[in-house]
This record gives sequence, C-alpha cells and structure tokens, in this order.
Amino acid sequence: MTPALSTPLEGAVVHPVRTSSDRDALWQWLQHEPVVAFDTETEGLSFYDGCRLLQLANATEAWVLDPREHRDVLDELAYGGMRLLAHNAAFDAIALARVMEEVNPGTLVGDVESIMGNVSDTQILSMIIDPRDAGTGGIGHGLKPLADHYLGAGGDAQTALKAEFRSLGLNMTSGWRNIDLWNETYVRYAGLDPVLTFRLHKVLDAIVTDLDQQAMATWDHKIALICAAISARGIRVDIDHTRATLGHLLGEQQTAEGNAAFYGVDNVNAPQQVAEALLTRGVTLTEKTPTGSWRMDKEVLSQIDDPVARHVQKAKAAGKAAKSWVEPILDHGQRGGRVHARIHPNRARTFRMSVSDPGLQQLPTDDWRIRSCLIADEHQLFLSCDYKAIEVRVMAHLAGETGMIEAFTNGLDIHSSVAESLYGSGFTPKHRALAKQSVFAKLYGASAKRLAIQAGVPEVEAQQAMDRLDRSYPRLARWSKRLIEKARFHGGHVITPSGRRLPVDRGYEYKAVNHLVQCTAADVFKAGLIAVYDAGYGDRMLLPVHDELLFQGDEAIPDELGLIIADLMGGQLGDVPIVAEFNAAGAGRSWGDAYKPREPINA
Repeated sequence: MTPALSTPLEGAVVHPVRTSSDRDALWQWLQHEPVVAFDTETEGLSFYDGCRLLQLANATEAWVLDPREHRDVLDELAYGGMRLLAHNAAFDAIALARVMEEVNPGTLVGDVESIMGNVSDTQILSMIIDPRDAGTGGIGHGLKPLADHYLGAGGDAQTALKAEFRSLGLNMTSGWRNIDLWNETYVRYAGLDPVLTFRLHKVLDAIVTDLDQQAMATWDHKIALICAAISARGIRVDIDHTRATLGHLLGEQQTAEGNAAFYGVDNVNAPQQVAEALLTRGVTLTEKTPTGSWRMDKEVLSQIDDPVARHVQKAKAAGKAAKSWVEPILDHGQRGGRVHARIHPNRARTFRMSVSDPGLQQLPTDDWRIRSCLIADEHQLFLSCDYKAIEVRVMAHLAGETGMIEAFTNGLDIHSSVAESLYGSGFTPKHRALAKQSVFAKLYGASAKRLAIQAGVPEVEAQQAMDRLDRSYPRLARWSKRLIEKARFHGGHVITPSGRRLPVDRGYEYKAVNHLVQCTAADVFKAGLIAVYDAGYGDRMLLPVHDELLFQGDEAIPDELGLIIADLMGGQLGDVPIVAEFNAAGAGRSWGDAYKPREPINA
C-alpha cells in the first residue's frame, strides 16, 4: 500500500490511491463512513477545464485518486445515497459529472442534480451565518479564511504548494494544469481541503442550528441544486454570429480609440487624460473621486455632450463587450457548443443571484448583437418571464403602505399612481420620472443631492419630491425611519420575512431599507425558480437574470409554456400581488431577438 503523507494539519494524513491495495483500502473505508467530504482539483476555473483529482475525507483521513481510474467511486458518490459535504459544491459536482459524462454522454445535468441533492455545502452555511465578505466586515466565504477563523488552521498547505509551483518554474495559473499528478506537495494540498471542509462543517452546522436557520439552509441548498443544473445545461452558442460580432466590436473599439486620440486621449482608460481633454475643450466638470481626481466613469461621461466623451464611451463599451462577454462566449462555444456560466445563488450580501465566467447578467441592453450570440436549441425559442416592479411591491408589503398596495391590487402602473399622488391628475412625464426616481431613492437610501444628479433636476426640486413622497405615503416614511433606527440602536442587523439575518454596518444604517427589500425580492425570485423546477420545467430553464428567468419552449406553441411559467412564478406577498409577465413579443431564436430595434408599422 502506498505510504500515507503526513500534513501540517494536526491529526490529518493523506492517502494517495495508486495501487490495487490502495483501492481496496479506500473501499473498505468508504463502507464505514456515513458522511464524506469531497473536493476536486481541476486544470483551472473554467467550466471546460478538466478534473485531475478527486479527494474524499473525514476529519482525520483523506484519500486522493484519479477520478477516471475509479469511476465506480464517482457512481457511489452520485447515487450511493451517502451524505456528502463540500465547499462550493456546485463547482466540484459539475467537475465530477463531466468526468462521468465522458463514458455516459447526455447524463451531465442528471448527475449534477444527484450529487447536489446529497450535499451540505459549508460555503452556503457560512453565508447564512454572515453574508458579508472580508472587505465589508465579514470573514469571507473561502475555505481557507473560514478554516483559519473557526478552526485555527487553513493556509499552510497552500503556501507550500505555491512554493512548489515556483520551484518547478510554474505559477498560480499554469501550475494547476502542469504539475505532476502525484507530486507529493500537490497531493498533500489536495487532500487537506476536504479534511478542513469536514471539520468546518461540524462547527458551521452547529451555529446554523443555534441561529434557528436550518429551514433557510434547506431552502438555499435547493436553490444551489437548481442553479448548478442550469449551469450544467448551458446555452447554445451561435458560433458564426459570435465570431462576426467579435470582429465588429474590435473594429469599433479601434475606430473610437483613433477618434479619441485626435482630441489628445491616447488611452481611453486613463481618466486624467480624458478629463484634461474635456477641460481643454471648455467642458465644465463637477464630480471628483474621494482621492480628488475627476470622475470619468460611464455615469459622468453619459451626461457630457462632447465628442471626446462619446468616443471614449464607445471605445470602452466596445472593448468591454469584446473582452468580458463575446470572447468568453466564443471560447465556450468552440470548446463544447454551449456557454456554461457559473450561477452564484448567494454571491451578494443581500443574497441576490449573480452570474460569472462569463457575466451574462451584465450584458448591455442597447446592443442586441451580444445577446444574439446565444440561441435556443433546435425547434425551440428563447422565452422570458420578468417580475414587474418586484422591489417596489416588496417595499409596499414590508411598510404596509396601503396607498401603494391598493395601486398594485387594482393593477395600476405604480409609478403613474405615485406621480398622481405627488403632483395631481395632471402630472407630466417629467413628474412621473421624478416620482419613480424618488421611490428608488427611498429604497436605496439616496440623498436629495444624489437624486438631483440622477434625475437631472435642481437639488431643491429633488428635495421637494422626496418630501411629497413622505407626506403622500406616511406609512412608508415611518417604516423606513423605524427600520433604520432599529438597525442603529438594536443589534446592527435586520430580519427578513423568510428569517434571514442581514448585518447592517455601523454608520451605514440607511442601507437597512435596501438590504431588507433586496433580500426579500431575491427570495421571492428564488421561490419562483423552485416553483418552476418542482412543476417539472427545470429542463427548460436557461438563465436567471436579475428578476427575469430565461427559458426555452417549443417553437410551435411558445405562448402556452410562457403563460404557465408566468403563473408559477407569480403569487401573493401578504396583500400585494406578485406578478411575473411573459414577454410574448420577445420570443425568438436568439436572446437578442427581444432587443432588436422594431421596424415601424406603416399606417
């Protein structure tokens, strides 16, 4: 039997599984372990990067094996009924399922769902305990910082592995792919992660129980399963269109950069150069960063009517679209025909969902070409259902604001209803826009000064709109004030209707309203996803995007499925109707069809 490797973690050893004796010992160990932590080592972080090692562990022993040489172990993990522990389980479940699919094509999504159905994820538990990352006052949600905090051990093996990479002429990018599979330092590092996960789970699970958050944990694990399945399913890529779009964007970037250079901007990503060019042309600048430099972000540039601002914006937009979205989509498409973005159910501190690798949630709405890179499967159409004014509905419910609740109950346009309350029945489109932005200023805790900048009105007018909102909707004003005071003087956190505990940082209590509303809206959206999945339509789901669900339906009868999904996602939040709308006009072969400019209809 291959000798076990000692480790810097007290009481833990790592067993490389390389011989038939090693294999027999592993199986004997597995038969006596009702709970097993697992982890993988991959060539990189992309969906298509291959899985190199599988690691299994309890609190003291880890077993490291080549998954392709032990496919029966993978089957046991997925379908043997044992309880599994993992950290960021979706990543490792997909990595293992891709190995399983190599000999059983077409099983990827089902294998992912089966693995995820047996997992308790320490990353999810850490989020429930404290959703903040390390940069905002929390511990963070990586395995190493959590292990350091709760176990007093976490980083020694990782430090040794980095040194090993350097000694071999590798770095933290190339090392994962090129280090020898059975390098002792690599195997030792690999084996320790599931040991840490096993030990960490015991601590975190007890805290979750003490906080009475077990139901929340069950809910979040169900959402993680659904999102992992969506990631594994992926979305089909139109390779030819994507290549053409990439070429167009790079050409637009080059042209816009050349035009900006004519005005003295050699680097469109250098704010100081851009500011100097604008000042030289007589443009008045008003906003600075905390360091005293001129603000030259998209929000500022979009308000400047000058060719320098326009060329810089166009160059930056084309470059970002090419690098952040179209190139990764093309890479995925060329490697497997589909893009498999990572969906993070609880990435934000308010438990909103996010998408990365690539960030498909951030695609620009004003360039249909980028969304058109993604297409439905054969004989299917891209469809979508979007929640209507979900955050305002949630705020009305939480505040018990009867005026808004009545408007929603009667099916009125909420922003027109608010505008009428503020300005009377003769309100103008400008009044409606300001009323809408005033509601969101309340939701986000924005000041009158900030509202004035966003709405393009004098600060006095913005303040008057906010005062009118408070007078017209007094329950909303009282609720928001009480919530902020409670966060300031009674514990520094708020509790959502679902029972989540959301920390509110000292000095930023005004964010309590936004935290509570955003988190509740996120839970409403997730409840909609669960309803769609449990009704048997999980295989139709393509991507969650903010408050919108993208899915695909048979091209012969798309409206039928769309209306069913909308009904499943809708419901009631107290007295407030929750409405999900099916966008029938946006159905098309590609995602971009819903964003193409519409041809005018001749009278």
